[in-house]
Amino acid sequence: MTQSLSRIMKFFRLVLVAFLMAILVNMGISVAHRPHDVVTHVEVSPNYQQDQTVLIVVRNNLYRSSDGGASWQRITKGLDYSSLFITDLELSQQNDGLAFLGTLGDGIYRSSDKGLTWQNTSEGLDELAIDHIIVSPTSSKIVLASISDRLYLTQNSGESWQQVFQSKSPIDTLGFSNDGKLVIATNTNELLVSRDSGATWQASDRAASGLPLDSPIVAIESMPGGAVGSMSLATETQGIFQTTDQGKTWTKQAIPIANELVQDLKIIPGSQNAPQLFVSTANTGLFYWDGQEWQPRTQGLIIDPQAKGMKQPSFTELEFSTDGSVSFLAGFDGLFKSEDQGQKWQDLETILRSTVVAMAVSNNSTVATVDYVGNINISSDGGKTWKIAQRGLQEPWFTRKWESLPPNYDPRRYFDVAFSPNYDRDQTLWASFLWTKVARSQDGGISWSIASMPKEERGLTIGVSPDFSNDRTVYILAQKGNVYRSQNGGKDFSKVGQVPSLQGNNGPSIAISPNFASDNTLYVTGEKGIYKSTDGGKNWEAISENTDLEKAIKMQIVISPDFARDQTLFVSTRSRGLFESRNGGKTWNQRLTIPGLGTDSPELEAIAISPNYENDQTLVLGVLGLGLYKSEDGGQSFKQIADGSLPVSRIGNVPSSGKPIVFSPNYVNDRTIYSFGSASLEIFKLTTDNGKTKETLAIQNSESMAEPNFLSNIRLALYVYQGLLKRVLVLLVVVIVVGIVIYLTSRKLNRRGKV
Repeated sequence: MTQSLSRIMKFFRLVLVAFLMAILVNMGISVAHRPHDVVTHVEVSPNYQQDQTVLIVVRNNLYRSSDGGASWQRITKGLDYSSLFITDLELSQQNDGLAFLGTLGDGIYRSSDKGLTWQNTSEGLDELAIDHIIVSPTSSKIVLASISDRLYLTQNSGESWQQVFQSKSPIDTLGFSNDGKLVIATNTNELLVSRDSGATWQASDRAASGLPLDSPIVAIESMPGGAVGSMSLATETQGIFQTTDQGKTWTKQAIPIANELVQDLKIIPGSQNAPQLFVSTANTGLFYWDGQEWQPRTQGLIIDPQAKGMKQPSFTELEFSTDGSVSFLAGFDGLFKSEDQGQKWQDLETILRSTVVAMAVSNNSTVATVDYVGNINISSDGGKTWKIAQRGLQEPWFTRKWESLPPNYDPRRYFDVAFSPNYDRDQTLWASFLWTKVARSQDGGISWSIASMPKEERGLTIGVSPDFSNDRTVYILAQKGNVYRSQNGGKDFSKVGQVPSLQGNNGPSIAISPNFASDNTLYVTGEKGIYKSTDGGKNWEAISENTDLEKAIKMQIVISPDFARDQTLFVSTRSRGLFESRNGGKTWNQRLTIPGLGTDSPELEAIAISPNYENDQTLVLGVLGLGLYKSEDGGQSFKQIADGSLPVSRIGNVPSSGKPIVFSPNYVNDRTIYSFGSASLEIFKLTTDNGKTKETLAIQNSESMAEPNFLSNIRLALYVYQGLLKRVLVLLVVVIVVGIVIYLTSRKLNRRGKV
């Protein structure tokens, strides 16, 4: 009997060891890094010491700082480009406020107020896919631009352009001398030289000038205040070369940097006006030439291995203030700033984690917003005061780990938010994430539960049945076209249908018939435009074939509240205008020229329809670069209610399906429209009765809706250790069964011994 008990105790010790080992294994961290806010261009004001102005391009958005990068303003006024890329950004060094921006398909934009407002200035350009722009250091009237193998010159600050040269292959780089007369350009085999500020050009063989052919030329620079006619040229792998004879011959000025790819070159005056050479490299950061060798200056720079995995440089453009005291370095992980010529670097936040990416307003004027990364923010008084939703949304609910993650590894990347149509009674709302999960609250945001799609999905758009109080139906439209449905209020989801997926990284749009209880009708966006289902999402029909909707991008659908009678749908698009259907999508009317918008090709970023559309016929459009426009005649004509300085569009290339314009459900009385799109943690409230009144609602949310309590912590612990507890229970069952067998066997043996 004693031996039997000893065996049982040994088993229990083994179970305890297994339990502890499982805990240790369960404590590892395995999460993906959130997408990087890549900065591709940076420009510094020539009067930086006084105005602290910096312009950057981050995720193809133009941001401006007037405090040296501590905070940022998103610039949209006049920037109505649909191009996927801003290809160049240049700021005049004349302190006259002129700046130029090149795009891959919309030509060149000019600003006369250091980047606050813009206008397109592309007259005379044969094509609009800009590669490079440079501004003369002595006159902002003289600007050169390259488009593939052609050079264009303006002598009136972009009012008109003319082609001045065509080379044998695409042009790689451009650079002015410090007196503005000598201009150097290069391509794969040629050196192109102008000695009259870009008016006329001569081409020569690169090799004959002393320049290597086996390395791309990445930058051409001259030193402010340096010798006239002296210029330096950086190659990617073969070092720095210098000319002192107007570009006729070139000699090596600095040796290559081993195992590095040079991206940019800057020259600033040192002691006794001696040139100081700085380069940025793709893999390491900043290097300084001490006259003999290159010295790395990388303290504080962040290098992420994902850059290499994605075949992207970790660092690109380098800029200095005029006096050389402050430098900025653009890169894969954002923007870096140094105030000691690169000895130490500071990582600057550009696109805030708290940037609003989606917003919803309930039928009792509760407002909810979700962050790019991190929080759900809720206001129960129309946006005056805010609280953070926390209970049920802590990191372990997403990672099954107790450890706090570094900020850049936070998995709570939000995508959409929606209220129940009966929120004043059921207190239910949902927030979706970029990946797979949807959070639900049934107590006004105090506590949350999380549901997952049956398989991993990206980009989840929420659609709530107008008859939710009866059918408890919620839809999720994933970016790849899968349609999921919940019929228990969002507790769990199952796949019901599929449409061909959208191309690119755009958030899909969904519209549900107000008469869903009887017609089971939904509309969604997909590969070929708009798709319709009349059986609750099981089967789908493409209803925009052979129309320009097939080619449209960034589509948003809205449906008339009086749909049963008027069968009206509107779809806003980028570059394809406004589409309307008055027969439920059977036919579509495309409108490229919209009275009141002041443009023949509007880039429509957002659309919203009045909850009282049956009576007021009100529709609002967000027009990229131009602002907000309202129609009170069913979309026949529009008038501006907010100019382009109000950023009323989703942050470009930050994935979400948020609706940037939302009508107050009580619009018939309060005449209020909400919008978002700022670089700061704020939304906008516009009252459109008796004029135009705009109010900025700052989301100051230091207070929590409800801290995690004992019961919620128990739930979380059970969730984190769910797999472990299952294994332990199995082991306990095994122990009990084995123990019983050992005990019964011992008793049987003891009885035999007595006999």
